[in-house]
Amino acid sequence: MSDASPPRVADYDRVADGYDHRYSFLRYDGVRETLFEFLGTDRPRTLEVGCGTGYWMRAAADRASLLVGMDVSARMLAKAREHGGDARVVRARSEDLPWPGASFDRIVCVNALHHFSDRARFFAEARRVLRPGGALLSVGKDPHAERDEWWVYEYFPETVALDRARFAQARILRGELARAGFDWAESFEADRIEALQPATAALSDGTIDPAFTSQLTLLTPDEFDRGVERLRAANAAAGGALQLITDFRLYAVVGRLAPAS
Repeated sequence: MSDASPPRVADYDRVADGYDHRYSFLRYDGVRETLFEFLGTDRPRTLEVGCGTGYWMRAAADRASLLVGMDVSARMLAKAREHGGDARVVRARSEDLPWPGASFDRIVCVNALHHFSDRARFFAEARRVLRPGGALLSVGKDPHAERDEWWVYEYFPETVALDRARFAQARILRGELARAGFDWAESFEADRIEALQPATAALSDGTIDPAFTSQLTLLTPDEFDRGVERLRAANAAAGGALQLITDFRLYAVVGRLAPAS
């Protein structure tokens, strides 16, 4: 019998209302550029898996002939619908895509893959619903690279082990794509997210909240409260002038199918 604790799962229905706060002060220019280059100019039929509130769907709205968003969280999808637009949204699991084979030209996952319970099954499903010449783009963190300096990791240290368990290295993802039947895979650094934020402001504007990022969402109430106390103590020691550092990288992994012969 194993003593390992079951993996923690983020409850996005609970945090949907505050999820988009991150976009108010963090720029994702590299992710946007990577997404646009991936979609190209041919307006492909595109599916975003793990679309959340629809932020990236709205960004890509003019670059796809058909744009469908999918998520397991009903509250996140409700937020996506509230923001309007012509994109369709569907509630479903990433491991069971509810479309027939060869339905899409592009599949996109931005900061979502680490939430899927079975990556191998998702990759196989993605392979099934993509047309010949189609491609999959995933963008996410790689905490195994140990190149990040982030206040979340500093003041809420339990999040480091949680992220190492959730996020796979890019080379692992490339291998999994190959095993799923993709003909070619590559990975590269897509973005470097950098920001300084006064801790005093962060404590009052909704940044220091479980809804801000899934790393905080996964913490127990006691773990979260201890982290807040660490941060308050550090800010007091700095005379209320503590700056919270955000400096982390996001990596793109792309799997492509050969065109029809």
